[in-house]
This record gives sequence, C-alpha cells and structure tokens, in this order.
Amino acid sequence: MPQLPRNTYPQPPRVQLQPASAGEALARSRGLTERDMSLLSYLDRHRVLTALQVTRLLFGSPHHARHRLTALYNRGVLARFRREVWPGSQPWRYTLGHVGATVHAAATDNPLPKPSTVTEKVLRLANSPHTEHLLGVNEFFTRLAGAARAHNGCVLRQWWPETITADACGGIVRPDGYGEYTDPHGTLGFFYEHDTGTETLDTLTDKITKYAELARAGITKPVLFRLPSLAREQHLHVAITRRWPAGVPVLIATTAADHSAPCEPATDAVWLPAGHTRHHTLTELAARGAHRHPAPRRRAA
Repeated sequence: MPQLPRNTYPQPPRVQLQPASAGEALARSRGLTERDMSLLSYLDRHRVLTALQVTRLLFGSPHHARHRLTALYNRGVLARFRREVWPGSQPWRYTLGHVGATVHAAATDNPLPKPSTVTEKVLRLANSPHTEHLLGVNEFFTRLAGAARAHNGCVLRQWWPETITADACGGIVRPDGYGEYTDPHGTLGFFYEHDTGTETLDTLTDKITKYAELARAGITKPVLFRLPSLAREQHLHVAITRRWPAGVPVLIATTAADHSAPCEPATDAVWLPAGHTRHHTLTELAARGAHRHPAPRRRAA
C-alpha cells in the first residue's frame, strides 16, 4: 500500500494546559471576577467556546475578551487547544482548566475533580471528532445571546445543552439543544438541530418523526434545523413533503449556512417553515403560536 506524503497525515491538536493541584487551584482563584465565574459556568455546561463566542456572551469587544482569556489560561483557570490547518491555524478553543474546574466545583457544592480527570476531559475534547459539531451548536446559541445583548427587550432566556435537553425529552429524541428567545414581540421556545451534512435525509426525517412522537407525549415545540447549504435545505424540504404530503406533524423551520440574505438567526428572515415559500424571523415563528405550548421540564438532579 503506498504511503501518504508526510504532510497529509492529520496533525494532532496542540493542547495547552497548566497543571495544578486542588490546593494550588484554590490559591490561584483569588481575584476572579463575577464575569469570570459566569464564564466558568458556561464552560461547565457547554464544554468549549471560542474567543468570539465568549465575546458575544460576556464582553464588549474581542480585544478585551482575548486579553482576559489569555490571562485566565496563564493562571490555569482555562485550558485551550487548536489544530494547525493550512494556511495558519484554528482559533483557540477554550475549556475548563484545572483551576477553573476546581473553582466551579467548589462554588456549586460539587466534589472537587482530580487533576487527572480534568486532564483527561481536556484531551478527549481536543481529540474528539464531535467537538467541531459542538462548537457549531454553540456558535448558533452565542449568536442569539449576542443579538439579545445588543438589542433592548431581547434575551436568550434558556440555553440547554444536548444532555440536559435529551433528559427533559425522556429519551424520545436527542436534540442538539433547547432555547427560549424573547424579543419585544414575543417568545419562542424551540429545539435546535445542527446538521453538518453527514447524515442522510432519511435520518433527518426520522428525527422529525421522533419530534412528532414527543408532541404526542405533550411537549410541542418547533424544531429549528441549521443546514450546511441551500441545496441541502431544498432537498430536506422535498423529503419532508414526500413523507408528509398532508403537512408535517410539528413545526419545522430551516436555515442554510450559505443563505444569500443577511444571516443573523435572531433578527433576520432566514427561517423557512416546512410547507411554506416565505422565510420568517424568529418573532414570526413565535407568532404562529408555538410559544403557547409548555416548555420541557428539566428533571430534578
């Protein structure tokens, strides 16, 4: 079998982690701000964020966000990783380091993690093929959060990760996330599916069948699909019409990554409901009555 040229092998991620014992972690935690603690909470729940995503959530400018993230990494509060790509390299991906994981556990009255456990989590995250998908999900929700921060009367009231959302759905379906977005005109609670094009259209329509089953169980929420291309979006709508010629049993709305219109998911008309030809804003989707249904309930820990 011929050997690939050396530079075509996938490069391992570059991982930067500052080791710290539990005692050292608590000592280094002095001076953490309320915003720092909010960042630790986000990372505990959503696992990994880029500097731009952190900016949308908590900062006023990318420069200040990068400066603070670097300072927190140097103290061991955060760990970071990225892959070398041609040309250049990826932006850093930030997650909890030894200090951050210990501080957050102490603040939430949870057992302090072993340093080896934190190291393993960082390495698994850095090497997981699922991490880019997770960052894609977080990109969508942080854009909603950033839009809410920029506009009066808007707020991202809920943002649940996959694990919490799946548990609230009783295992019937496993969305990539659940959110509730409010603007001055209404509130939309929704499930989110981040499609990268690797699954078949039959798999996507099978998911919609599961959402219909969830609706029969009493949890009726629209499902927002983000698709990688307009062609993929069009093919999904054809597949939905073919499977449900009389109308899809739950509200499905899609958007495409290469949409030609402005692509702010919170404020622009980029969502195409199944069975329709006109794109809607999130507010217009809420006006269709979806927000009147009860939200899924998180199970008690």
